[in-house]
Amino acid sequence: MPAPSDASDLDRNDIQGMAMRPYRFPAAHYHLLGVSDPARARRWFGGAAGRCTTVANLDASPSLGFNVALSWQGLSAIGTPKPCLSSFPQEFQQGMAARADRLGDVGDSAPARWDAPFDKSVHALVVVSAMTAADRDAASTALLSDISDNGLTALAAIDAKLLPGPDGRPVPIEHFGYRDGITQPAIEGSSEPILPGAGIPDTDGWRALKAGEFVLGQPDETGVVPDLPAPASLSRNGSFVVLRKLHQHVFAFREFLRRSATNDIDVALLAAKMMGRWPSGAPLALAAERDDPALAGDPMRNNQFTYSDDLRGLNCPVGAHVRRLNPRSGLTGSNGASVHRHRLLRQGLPYGSRLPADATADDGAARGAIMLLVNADIARQFEFVQKVWINDGDFAGLGNDKDPMIGGNDGSGSFTIPRTGAPRRRLPNLPAFVSTRGGEYFFLPGIAALRSLADSLAVSLADTAS
Repeated sequence: MPAPSDASDLDRNDIQGMAMRPYRFPAAHYHLLGVSDPARARRWFGGAAGRCTTVANLDASPSLGFNVALSWQGLSAIGTPKPCLSSFPQEFQQGMAARADRLGDVGDSAPARWDAPFDKSVHALVVVSAMTAADRDAASTALLSDISDNGLTALAAIDAKLLPGPDGRPVPIEHFGYRDGITQPAIEGSSEPILPGAGIPDTDGWRALKAGEFVLGQPDETGVVPDLPAPASLSRNGSFVVLRKLHQHVFAFREFLRRSATNDIDVALLAAKMMGRWPSGAPLALAAERDDPALAGDPMRNNQFTYSDDLRGLNCPVGAHVRRLNPRSGLTGSNGASVHRHRLLRQGLPYGSRLPADATADDGAARGAIMLLVNADIARQFEFVQKVWINDGDFAGLGNDKDPMIGGNDGSGSFTIPRTGAPRRRLPNLPAFVSTRGGEYFFLPGIAALRSLADSLAVSLADTAS
């Protein structure tokens, strides 16, 4: 087993767990809250600090997880002083809906079509994670009872859990039928093992990314500690969480493949080319011709590649979904110089039931994924990936091509598949297979900072009054 990442100066008891480690809980409720009484809500947030799951807590593999984050509107609603609010990054202050054009959230994904409560301000996110749905439900019931008299209003609770596999047991597969969650960044100080492909290629194999790429107040990949929102006591050891509610058009995806392919074998190949992996999770970079479940099931091999030997995309197309989200060493020149500065730690789970494999029509059910994307710099990490890597093909010489799976396709774009000894294959008239149904930017405070919200209430109100 590879050695775990290490950063001795990190206070792992002060950092919320989802800021540094991928969650492997099979079930979660994503509670979206509003603030109705600032004073009582602030005391509740301060008291909730002691219940939050930290990076250190995860060493013991707990059966429950509990995490708390606030939007900029939420920080404002609990009475955070204006100088503090104005010191946060502009994209966080504006919120996701206001940045829709930049993110490609237009047409069917536009904020006007978002589900409640994302059609108005959401002040807080409380994530209740559990190893069983029953434990999750019990913890959520207790949470809702607790907030009812503490100045908070429950706006919605999104039910999310792993989908059932062939034997009925939950498996990490998303609604299109592909194994999910393989590629996660190794982060210094997380105590996660540095698996091949999880970090940055190094002379000794792979190294973890600097903690400052995900945690505020820590050195990032440049060796610098970026400026913190003020006061530092509030922002240090915090992070930003990007929540995206994505609806998956599963039947439309299946129909597109059937129309575009010549036979069932071709259907499977086209889907793998668009995704960049086979259903088992085996990467095209290592298994270009056919699926390889044994390879997929080996964590020492299933991510051990860089794309540097496949710059033309003959094995895995340059525009494939997983390659866009993490181009590794597969970009040349200046485009490839800072790939590691745009990494994201992905949390989240599917919501809704699976569409039966023999479905002959779209059943109209809500199904998709709740994505929680953790980063220290929303603009440089999430928004760059969304705008450039997902929705702009020029970064890799692909012109107007967008991500074939989650890009803002409208039926006019295409997907390009290079081939050896034959003209490239183009799939035209690419529709949207994913639509945004809501989202927001949240700040995930450190434990001491969250606790201080209750302690500093009187001081903050006095400052405001003066």
